[in-house]
Amino acid sequence: MLTVDVDVQPTPEPMQPAPAARLSAIPERIAPNWRPILAGADAAVVFLVALVALNGGNGSRIAAAVAMAAVICGIFWLCGFYRRSYAVYPRDEIYYACAGVLFAAVPVGLVLSAVGDLPTYSVVIALIFAAVGTSAARVRIHMERRPDRDIYAGIPAVTYGAWHDREQAYFDVSKRIFDTAAAALALLLFSPVMLAAAAAIYRESGGPIFFRQDRVGKNGRVFRIFKFRTMRVDAGDKWAKPGDDRITRTGAFLRRTSLDELPQLFNVLRGEMSIVGPRPEMASFASEFARALPSYTQRSIVAPGITGWAQVYLKRNLQPADQPDVLPYDLFYVEHSTVLLDTAIVLKTAAEVLFHRAV
Repeated sequence: MLTVDVDVQPTPEPMQPAPAARLSAIPERIAPNWRPILAGADAAVVFLVALVALNGGNGSRIAAAVAMAAVICGIFWLCGFYRRSYAVYPRDEIYYACAGVLFAAVPVGLVLSAVGDLPTYSVVIALIFAAVGTSAARVRIHMERRPDRDIYAGIPAVTYGAWHDREQAYFDVSKRIFDTAAAALALLLFSPVMLAAAAAIYRESGGPIFFRQDRVGKNGRVFRIFKFRTMRVDAGDKWAKPGDDRITRTGAFLRRTSLDELPQLFNVLRGEMSIVGPRPEMASFASEFARALPSYTQRSIVAPGITGWAQVYLKRNLQPADQPDVLPYDLFYVEHSTVLLDTAIVLKTAAEVLFHRAV
């Protein structure tokens, strides 16, 4: 049964054009004198935690610890961690360090299997403590390196180079592999939660369980989005607001925990959305935004996402008039989009969703 997405109203409010562009300090170009300090801190932390986790002491275990430190620091170097930082706040360094260690997990396992006969649990523990240790070190160094900063994290437009890169096959393939793997894993993990949510919605207010609505996707293509219904069936089409009495008790919980977004994983598997990307908008809103904001259509260079750079750094219950502030964040993501950035945003989303407030 087709229902109406009550998160939006049919006619956008008038908007003012975006203000004059500001220069963003992000991504930060790390000064050469800080690079050896970062690399040394990472190597020392990984080596020490690996010695403890691998029960170091003999020659083979010390060699394994050295190998683990070399592989993780090598992955960090390949990811550009010693040349730039995308951390808006010091705590954001945690997500990038954890993403780097996650990327290094398979190479570390392969290298350590050649070094010696090590229990799998020891390697897993070593990786976990390496992520924790490098995160703590990077947060501390970040605070010393950048005590004062402009935390603005947007750009006024996408550069031609980035635009060209987003249209290349390697970007589409890497993005698709990440999206498919992440969506499949999430569906596997959250399928019991999704079944419970569907049962709770039906028990409280009957059907339909989902609402479907046409949204604008990559390159302006229209697709139908899926979400759990969180309001009464007769809720109408007014914009949702804090304390809205149209929200059901089940719906309030789903919104507060962002579980209402889970059905969009099917949109990801169908290739209509990504795990990470700009928020998908209604066609009527997209047309109005494009008329008011010259760079708006550039956000459609990539597929819309369940979460994204703007979603984790701005408030969730946005209004149409907020779009001039949201757009630079979407364009920042388009400019710098990589699988590494996606991984860090997913990790940040998982942490932020536990504490955010939404309607």
